[in-house]
Amino acid sequence: MLRPGMLRTSKRSYLDPIHQDIVLDRNDPAERLIIDLIDTDEFQRLRRIQQLGISHFTFQGAEGSRFTHSVGVMHVASMLVDNLAEKHPGLLVHRPLILASALLHDIGHGPFSHVTEKILCYDHEDWSCRIISGDTKVRAVLDSFEEDPDLAEKIVAVLKKTFHPKYVSHMVSSQLDCDRFDYLLRDSYMTGTKYGLFALQRILRSMELDEENERIIVAGEKGQIAVEDYLFARYSMYAQVYYHRKNLAARLLLTKLLNRARHRMNEKGSKRPPVFTDEVTGKWLSGADLEVSDYLQLDDVHLNYHIKRWMADPDPILSDLAHRFINRRLFKAIRINSREKRIQRDIEGEARRLTKAAGLDPDYYVGIESTGFRPYDYYRPDDASPQTNIIVQTEDGEVRELSRISLAVEALVKGDYESNWLVYPDEISDQISAIIEEVKEEGKRCSTH
Repeated sequence: MLRPGMLRTSKRSYLDPIHQDIVLDRNDPAERLIIDLIDTDEFQRLRRIQQLGISHFTFQGAEGSRFTHSVGVMHVASMLVDNLAEKHPGLLVHRPLILASALLHDIGHGPFSHVTEKILCYDHEDWSCRIISGDTKVRAVLDSFEEDPDLAEKIVAVLKKTFHPKYVSHMVSSQLDCDRFDYLLRDSYMTGTKYGLFALQRILRSMELDEENERIIVAGEKGQIAVEDYLFARYSMYAQVYYHRKNLAARLLLTKLLNRARHRMNEKGSKRPPVFTDEVTGKWLSGADLEVSDYLQLDDVHLNYHIKRWMADPDPILSDLAHRFINRRLFKAIRINSREKRIQRDIEGEARRLTKAAGLDPDYYVGIESTGFRPYDYYRPDDASPQTNIIVQTEDGEVRELSRISLAVEALVKGDYESNWLVYPDEISDQISAIIEEVKEEGKRCSTH
């Protein structure tokens, strides 16, 4: 309620470390929609989910949330739409859809973002669609948008990449999209690194609509060079940040911790009291079907509370793993410089032997983490998830796929970025390096005979 002398303002500002002032105006229907969506319980939940999962164990500043990232993606999408609409004013009819899709694309993330998604094998994009389609406040806001009563269904189509024109989906999710634009800059800033920096405004200014083919193209040499820098920034962020060895070690620790909790949940005939889980967390860990209302109870705070309770569990393995996670006593990780599966198995076997000799169960303290990614990949129709091409229009008007005209990007496409890491407890650190060298030398001797 307004007090006497107070003025009602139609504008709302979000002060953002990457984009500075993000200003929304209720007098603009699309921006009014975005404000109302931001204020829903389901979107506010993203404040309680880390953007970078458990990377704060490695990079102390990596404390940003999915909330700030999602607002940033919406802002970048708004800038892109404004640029494109100068030549294609008809695009403005899709502006509410594009901004809302960009804002809501990550609303289905669970605790620690991609980390538990990988461990428990669920799909945050599927949950985003279920939240948007379900009996939620987000859905109520979308249904009340008089300018487009079918907005919720259209957003789901955008996220599932079935909407036409296709470039609407590509603005939100493709190899050159507003999501990646924001997270590379944001994650670089939050981790205190420079790896993810690139010329965002130059790229946005170089992007144009090819309405006939329902796609976005990059125009000119300056745009091409800026996109090349962006792709190398993405490569650097994966190599130096997302797949940092400490991140891999923390991820395996959380994997083993959740696996042990699930083991305790399934114990039969044990004299110990059952492991603590509330109903929703128990269903989530066991892979049971969850209602949208149940899933929305899950966030980082919720899972951390469970892990803190597990510190007092009578099971010594679960208790120890929980203590290690909460107090950042992470596992160690060392690269295995061999692609031979036999050598990898032998190294893991030796690590398991040493771990058992140290009085620890190797099933819960040793593992191999593999990393592999493509910073850019051209369209491969036979892939399970075919990529979108980045198309460049050269100065002479020729339109070609980026890797066909850029030697640097061609190298990215052909590169092999897979690596394998042995993850093990600190208790065997003094012995592990010598073991790895010994196993590799034995492998070399065997291969020459």
